[in-house]
Amino acid sequence: MPFVKIDEKNIYYEEYGKHNKNTIVYFHGGPGESCLSYTHQAKVLGENYHVISFDQYGVLRSDAIPENQVFGVKDHAQLIEKMRKKLGINSWTVLGHSYGGMLASHYVHTYSKHVDSVIYDCPTWNIALTSKTVASFLLPYFEKVGCEKGVNICNDILNEEITSKDAFDKAIMLSRMMQEDEGIRIYSHVIDPHDYQQYNMKYIPQINTDATNLGKFVVHTQKLMEQGDFYKNYLPNLKDIKVPSLLLVGKYDLTCGKDQQDYFCKYSHNGYIVEFQNSAHLSWIQEPQAYTKAIIDFLDTKI
Repeated sequence: MPFVKIDEKNIYYEEYGKHNKNTIVYFHGGPGESCLSYTHQAKVLGENYHVISFDQYGVLRSDAIPENQVFGVKDHAQLIEKMRKKLGINSWTVLGHSYGGMLASHYVHTYSKHVDSVIYDCPTWNIALTSKTVASFLLPYFEKVGCEKGVNICNDILNEEITSKDAFDKAIMLSRMMQEDEGIRIYSHVIDPHDYQQYNMKYIPQINTDATNLGKFVVHTQKLMEQGDFYKNYLPNLKDIKVPSLLLVGKYDLTCGKDQQDYFCKYSHNGYIVEFQNSAHLSWIQEPQAYTKAIIDFLDTKI
């Protein structure tokens, strides 16, 4: 497996396409998801571009983060910039999905000289707003079915005095309920578990790993939460970023709600938005042709 060593840390990465083409670097979400689920889409984009995807530090095939090490969003961005230099990439387009969109906004804002453009795929730039979007959407459902627990969690999140951390913790509770309740999944238009499994079986390679590697993401996520910059509001970064920017959102995505989309449309420079009508949070699986076309159309005209 290919690794690049950065500050004595082994970072797993994959490359597709030819080096003489424009480079896309993919920041996965989660936190802690790994780039594995994007493997097929990276290969598809590799037919037109040079694509790099990687497991972030502390995730799956990359080295684990030691328990005593402090490592937040800004630290991940700094490590990625060192990786760019180590791989000999002069500049690249940053593509960040979900939490990766937050990381992308910080990276592009900090290291803009080496960024050609940025693509945000169902991002969160503000954890509190994302949590409130989820709560606002699910509250009517819980009221209709008489789920007192769900109603109480949603109302807690929608309380104006709640902190970003507490709102996110409660939103995670809603996410778990969504995974366990088929009615919520249908109401939310999230991808059907069977369809997701079929996609993985068809397109995602099986890897040989153990429970230790699979469980690394727990510490990875914990470190982000402990550092605190995960809960920061990254929306103001969009005002300063001057490179062409594309926002990809599924019509039913709850991570990047209307308030964050409106902020992007109002304040981003050279900003464009594409909404996928039959997708929630995983547009490259739910509408793969439209997803690929949107990226190609953007890159071929803006860089």
